[in-house]
Amino acid sequence: MALDDGSTRITPTGTDRFAETQRGTAVGGAVTDHMTGRTTVRPGDSGGLKHKTSAAAVFALVFGLAALFCALTAILSPAAVLFGIIGIVLGLVGLAMAKRPGVHGRGVAIGGLVTAILGLLLGGAVLAGLAAVVNNEGALNRISDQVDQLRDDIPSGDEVQNAVTP
Repeated sequence: MALDDGSTRITPTGTDRFAETQRGTAVGGAVTDHMTGRTTVRPGDSGGLKHKTSAAAVFALVFGLAALFCALTAILSPAAVLFGIIGIVLGLVGLAMAKRPGVHGRGVAIGGLVTAILGLLLGGAVLAGLAAVVNNEGALNRISDQVDQLRDDIPSGDEVQNAVTP
């Protein structure tokens, strides 16, 4: 459909010369402005590009959360240190991969790095605390005495049976 100024309007089957001259060229979901050279992507549309999240970033988050969980359970602190180191390495790789075109996951990689570092620090702190207690003979003697006292305070089978039956 021709307009008074010689440009054409959008038609279902025709070209859009009006849009090309006024706004720029539309390709996929992106619109390029010929005067400024900027490409604008419409919200919710990737502009025809398929973006993917970096696998290293996702695994960094998984290992970081595993390290944090292991550190908080205290008995799995050695695993927390191992998972923390793996998570940090994968987080750094994920950050590097997120700089590539078409690859997302910078925030996921940062989250993986943060959780991995926290898990590593907490796991290391628990291990250091355990090492300090084990290497302190006075603390071990106190713990041993408390365990022995608790064993002595446990009632025997006859005492339990007499307490239950009137």
